[in-house]
Amino acid sequence: MEISNKNRTAKLKRIFNLAMLGLVLITLFFAWKDNMLVFGICAAITVLFFLAFQFANINYIYYSSEGDKLMVRYYPIISIFGKDYKSIEFDKSLLYFAKVKRMGPFADLYLAIKTSKGIAEYPEVSLMGLTQEEIALIEHDLNAMLKH
Repeated sequence: MEISNKNRTAKLKRIFNLAMLGLVLITLFFAWKDNMLVFGICAAITVLFFLAFQFANINYIYYSSEGDKLMVRYYPIISIFGKDYKSIEFDKSLLYFAKVKRMGPFADLYLAIKTSKGIAEYPEVSLMGLTQEEIALIEHDLNAMLKH
């Protein structure tokens, strides 16, 4: 099974960039007009909008369970410090634990594998960029792997 949210995240990034550009232009307009009260409000809204997107942690996600390997590739679509590409890849037979933890609109994927030295847990992966149906498909696929 393959799941990718490339098109959706490209649209979200485009919307974010256009919205930020609009907010910055509006903010600069009020600075140019010397209306400092409205300038301050617009600047605060711009910063809060940016921080909200950072907090949401929307990732581009590529999930594949084709063949003998499980692969999850992800990176945040909006990041202060640039792209931080990450990848999780291992043989399906090593899967020890898999869980999708949901908290309201947020969902995180937790994976652990068996190694020669014990259990290794991967860092959580934010599934915020996926639809509920895609998250359910991943959850079902991982549960099927754990049963084998």
